Amino acid sequence: MSHTNMKKRNSMIRLFPLVVAALALLLTSVAQAATPGITGTTFRLTAASGYITQPDGALIYSWGYSCAGSTAPTFVPFPGTCPAMQIPGPTLVVTEGQTITVTLTNSLPKGAGNTSIVFTGATVAATGGARGLLAQEATPGTTGAVTYTLTNLTPGTHAYYSGTQSDLQIEMGLYGALVVLPSAAHIPSQCSAIGSDNAQKLGGGTADYRLAPAAYNHPEACYDREYLFQWSEVDRGFTARPSSRRCTSQPAAG
Repeated sequence: MSHTNMKKRNSMIRLFPLVVAALALLLTSVAQAATPGITGTTFRLTAASGYITQPDGALIYSWGYSCAGSTAPTFVPFPGTCPAMQIPGPTLVVTEGQTITVTLTNSLPKGAGNTSIVFTGATVAATGGARGLLAQEATPGTTGAVTYTLTNLTPGTHAYYSGTQSDLQIEMGLYGALVVLPSAAHIPSQCSAIGSDNAQKLGGGTADYRLAPAAYNHPEACYDREYLFQWSEVDRGFTARPSSRRCTSQPAAG
């Protein structure tokens, strides 16, 4: 099997005690090392098409998520903006114990059909849209939006990705990350043992390098610096003709 024809595996996220910061951050200022994302309990994502730039300057037709439909999204730990679409999708930063709602609007090209989101590490209920095989699906247009309600979130870093035509839509770029911070990770005294001198700590002892003092509700999960890695492949031939790979599926009987 050639490299360009290899399918991206759904397990795109390498999980560490707390994984953090998008790989692209490695190319930016070292002072911004914590996971960048948007926080809150209500999110609005739009699946749309666009072009992403590769290191060689090539423009690749892709599908991605945007939080541009959200009302004044709150970015952490640094200010940011929501482009028309991005790959990976916006990182959602939430806290254990919260009830989260994510509304998905389908603005993909007409030939793409429905789309949806599968969230790992949570109990999910959905309203609106149409029934799908793996998740409730957003039909094209604003009236076909679907709202997912997430509860029982487990601390850690989880993937979210399209549950519709996954072999096509994930390949095109419909995936992102959900970071769930532990509800009791704000105990600085339990995390003060990471190095005796702030100057010797990886993050210099500052909050800029992490979203929470610990990855889980346990002092041994304390950490200094966080990174988030999401892996995928881009096949220019595949993304150039996505509609030719679309197939029709029917919801399972039940």
